Amino acid sequence: MVSLDADVTRAGVRRVLWATLGLNLAVSAGKVLVGLASGSLAMVADGYHSLVDGSNNVLGLVVAAFAFAPPDRGHPYGHRKFETAATAVIGTALLGLAYHVVEGALARVSVPALPEIGPLNWAVMAATMAVNLFVTSYEDREGRRLRSEFLIADATHTRADLLVSLGVVASFAAAQAGLLWADPLAAVAIAAVIATQAVRILVSAFHVLTDRAAIDPERIAALATAVPDVKEVRDVRTRGRGDAVHVDLTAHVEGSLTLHEAHAIADRIEAALVQAHPEIVDVVVHVEPAEESRGSRSRATPSPR
Repeated sequence: MVSLDADVTRAGVRRVLWATLGLNLAVSAGKVLVGLASGSLAMVADGYHSLVDGSNNVLGLVVAAFAFAPPDRGHPYGHRKFETAATAVIGTALLGLAYHVVEGALARVSVPALPEIGPLNWAVMAATMAVNLFVTSYEDREGRRLRSEFLIADATHTRADLLVSLGVVASFAAAQAGLLWADPLAAVAIAAVIATQAVRILVSAFHVLTDRAAIDPERIAALATAVPDVKEVRDVRTRGRGDAVHVDLTAHVEGSLTLHEAHAIADRIEAALVQAHPEIVDVVVHVEPAEESRGSRSRATPSPR
């Protein structure tokens, strides 16, 4: 996979977010206005869901201004976790939305009423589902191309919107059949879908923020050990996001090697790891003499990278 320049990535993410922001605002306005006019609780909830999508796009635009900035004195490992933090905000917002949708559904149960479903309801839902299909495909494709965790998470969110919209359409048919419970039931189903997506996003962000291992240590050790002149590899640690992984390890080499030779081995280890895993952005190799070489008369000084 070819690495993308940070400026190219940032510009690409911003372009995608501006485009999807406009679409989400239009979709939200259509569903909320028509839902309120017809008394459809499910449609209004779906509209607010789309409004949350729009707010996430705004958040993403703000994050994109910082997440791809180069490392500095205050953030020597870079700023990519700004983006991870933003995905956690998305998950939290979704959980809050799910709660409010359930709250509204329970209120409707206490005061039953049938929404007045007309041709405009059906037309708006058809149009918004077509928009959501486009946005999901567009964000997911661009997120993978740009290696943006935020865009991929937002595409997952938008994909949930399609399920929500199908539930709204089903509630329309049930309401026209005179089923009073259909509208609040659809709202509860919407809340369940939203909550499920929220938990998945939050768990993913949690793993990154708590430095869960990003790549199997045994895989890293095998790749490093395959490098010529490496006797053993220990203390492998990985952390980071799916598109920005940091690795550090200890490589044991022949103790009689010169400092220059040991440093060259560290370079080869780094190259082998990055070739196998392009998502790796930083490798620190601690070079130490192998056990059988520790008593040698000449040995290389450990050389961190």
